[in-house]
Order: sequence, then C-alpha cells, then structure tokens
Amino acid sequence: MNLKDIHEFRSRAQNLRFVAYDIQGKEYATLSSALECLAHKGFDVVTHFDSSGYPTDGEVFRVDSYQAFNNMGYTSHHPRGAFALKEQKEGVITELLDVVWQVGKSGVVSPVAILRPVEVGDAVVGRATLHNIEYIRSLNLEIGCSVEVIRSGEIIPRIVRRVDIEKNSS
Repeated sequence: MNLKDIHEFRSRAQNLRFVAYDIQGKEYATLSSALECLAHKGFDVVTHFDSSGYPTDGEVFRVDSYQAFNNMGYTSHHPRGAFALKEQKEGVITELLDVVWQVGKSGVVSPVAILRPVEVGDAVVGRATLHNIEYIRSLNLEIGCSVEVIRSGEIIPRIVRRVDIEKNSS
C-alpha cells in the first residue's frame, strides 16, 4: 500500500484479506495437500475462496505435483508448470492525445498515454500504461490515432490495439 503513516495503514488494513496460494519451506508432495494443510490451520486458500466479489482478469492453472512443477523449469518470465487463462474484456475506443514519460517508484522511466477521457466499466479513463517504446512501436501508435482501451484486472487502464476508423466521405 506504500503508506508511511502507521495510522493510515491500520485504517486501511481492516479491509485487507490474505488468501494463500502456496507455502514455502515445508515439504509437501502436491500443492493441493499444502493448501489443505493451510486451510485446516484457518487460512483462506485460493482453492476454497470465493473471489467473485473481487476484480480479476482470469484464472491461473498449475501442475499439482511440486516435483513435476519444478522439473518443468522456468522461462525468463514465468514457470512452465503454470499458465494464466485471461479473459479479454471488450474495450472502448478513444483518441490518443499525447504520450508523456514518467519516472516510477523504482526509477524506471515509462511512457503513459494521455487519452480523450472515456468511460471504461465504472471508471473514466484519461491515462493508460504504454509499458515501453517497443510496445508503442508494436501497436504502431501515433498521436491522434484511435485506440482500444481496457482495464486489465478491472483496474489498470491499458491500450490493447490501434483502431483505424474509416471516415465517411459523404
């Protein structure tokens, strides 16, 4: 939550919910047996938790056997023994007005799209992440072009594609 004031943290922490999705440092043959143990000890666990009241953008599927999971190894980005099945929400079309560069908390400079404000779900979106220059190039974005915007995980505004709108010549 990146809060420096302990009182503010405590007031917000009342609404936090911890849901375990794995355990480290213990020997279990399977993820399901580890989660059963955690559930038996009173933890909310991902396999027994109703997440319907929380925004999500999909589900994660994973090999149950820890040995098989570890034997599959990792790519540079994720484990090979798990994959995310993400639901692609329908986006809203708007105009890319500008691109500004901002410095994040970690010191990384990244591009941010300035958009003609548009309602996406239950929020008005006027800015969206563009990740990096290669993302901008891959979508062939230009100031003034039309873009499709979604909210990843129902939260983070993101441009998913450029939309070429044909103008009526009448």
